[in-house]
Amino acid sequence: MKKLLAAITALGLSITSPGIANAQRYTEFVHQDNSYFQRTLNSRYATYYKYKVPAYTFGVFTVKNHSHRSDFDVFVRDYSGNLLAKGRDSGTQTELVTTQPFERDRYVYIQIVNYGSQASKYRFYANYVSPMNKFAIAFAETAIVCSLERDNIPNQTTSRIITGISSMLQGNDLGGIAEDLLINEVTDTIRKQFGYDCTGDFMVNWIVSIFRGFYRNH
Repeated sequence: MKKLLAAITALGLSITSPGIANAQRYTEFVHQDNSYFQRTLNSRYATYYKYKVPAYTFGVFTVKNHSHRSDFDVFVRDYSGNLLAKGRDSGTQTELVTTQPFERDRYVYIQIVNYGSQASKYRFYANYVSPMNKFAIAFAETAIVCSLERDNIPNQTTSRIITGISSMLQGNDLGGIAEDLLINEVTDTIRKQFGYDCTGDFMVNWIVSIFRGFYRNH
């Protein structure tokens, strides 16, 4: 009941939609590798950030409970206030959420809420993962040991993989899922579809590199 009341209070504070009228409350997180915001947040209080997610990339947002007290949750919305992702794991564990790729650069608006009964310090990381950059790296790595032709990987196949990942991640909070367990499950599925030849190796390397990107700050 307390958590429900806190959610209603936080929602009222954060969304009269994060448009131009409320833009000043959002601190911009300018992308830089390994950078983060750190703050001690009192019970039932919230902080707000905005972050530009480049076109055709997954936005990745990680909230680490640095003090290991209280319970932080995270909500990611678009400019109109539509919910894109949320992390609501209970307790002090890390929250990790992703947004699906957009067709153009777009700002997203992040709200971090302390739902616990005491003040606690968090670290907030914002990042993005480019499937196409990971594609090129995985292709280069696989080509070292295989005579793999890119023409053997049709565009519709890569598009289907990205769509599949997006669908699987929709509404999921990855903070509560062990990285190795998730990767094993996904790679088993890939092997069943593409086999154990060079194409299968390439697909596995590509997918693993994407998920490693998701968990880089976990």
